[in-house]
Amino acid sequence: MQIHLLIPGLLWPAATLLGPASGLALDGLAALLGRGRRLVREFEPYDRQLARLFGLEGGGLPLGMLRRLGETDAAAPPPGSHWLCADPVNLSFAREHLLLYAFADGELAMDEANTLVTALNDVFADLGRFEVCTPTRWYLRLDKPTRATLYPLDDVIGRPVKHFLPEGEDARLWQRTMNEAQIVLHNHAASRAREDAGLRAVNSLWLWGAGEVETAPLAPAKAVQATDPLSLGFARAAGVPASAPDPASALRQDTLVVLDALRKPAQQLDLDAWRDGLQAIERNWFAPLAAAVQNGQLKTLRLSAPSDRGTLEVEVRSTDRWKFWRKPHAFDVLLKSIAPAPTELPTAPPPTHPDTDR
Repeated sequence: MQIHLLIPGLLWPAATLLGPASGLALDGLAALLGRGRRLVREFEPYDRQLARLFGLEGGGLPLGMLRRLGETDAAAPPPGSHWLCADPVNLSFAREHLLLYAFADGELAMDEANTLVTALNDVFADLGRFEVCTPTRWYLRLDKPTRATLYPLDDVIGRPVKHFLPEGEDARLWQRTMNEAQIVLHNHAASRAREDAGLRAVNSLWLWGAGEVETAPLAPAKAVQATDPLSLGFARAAGVPASAPDPASALRQDTLVVLDALRKPAQQLDLDAWRDGLQAIERNWFAPLAAAVQNGQLKTLRLSAPSDRGTLEVEVRSTDRWKFWRKPHAFDVLLKSIAPAPTELPTAPPPTHPDTDR
């Protein structure tokens, strides 16, 4: 029996002398790192890794449709419909660069989101219809498909927007749409009210996730456990049972477990939230799974932690419990051994979409 943990955000983006996990009791994680085989692969975007686990590779991944399919509190999208993620963002200048930042969960209210999306639907009725699933997850149901290359939001956060503008056949349409949406949102009374209250305004959209499903995703395990809608959408498209993460049930069958709680804190450099989330994962997952490996209940545990610093891969097998010479390896020590993400603003986009994808 095998478990694969996929944990975006586990690797804190920047290494410091003190260490972001300093002082935390992470004995379970240290035991797994010490017993297992570790390697750090080169950077690969989280959404690409998730897609690859479900047997999808290449450009034009339909991430908008798949994430929309994974929304639990909204009606299922009609078969054959075309979707873009249309997430609210904040644009701000840093030196001469215009940088993009996402909103944290709880930072926007549902009534604010609905008010702003109503304004967008009044202006862009010729493109399709915007809808709100959560305050920070919006969508555009397209009247017709697009073949534009649109960069995923995670690729752009904290980076100069000019390097990630739409490309491809419909590039001008979507560049113009984003520019016009900025004007609508910036001038809206709800955005002005946020600014007057000292809050970050919703002054732009980020459109991404264009593509069509050419081949159905393949189940990577007998079950998938996740709470984020993109993972749930992949699971539902693959026809594999999906449920909320639960260690006890994961230990009953081969399971892919996606733990998403650290992703936004790492992106937003919210160290307190990241440390709290890491302690919860240690308590609920690392400690019990380390014990399950030690007593032979779990045959193989794989851990994948994608980040801008590369992807940490760890594999621990039940036979490793006899290798007494493998000592626990402190997580902070591991973080300091991995090259930090660049601190300078990039002069070109990361290699998220190679030329063969365009």
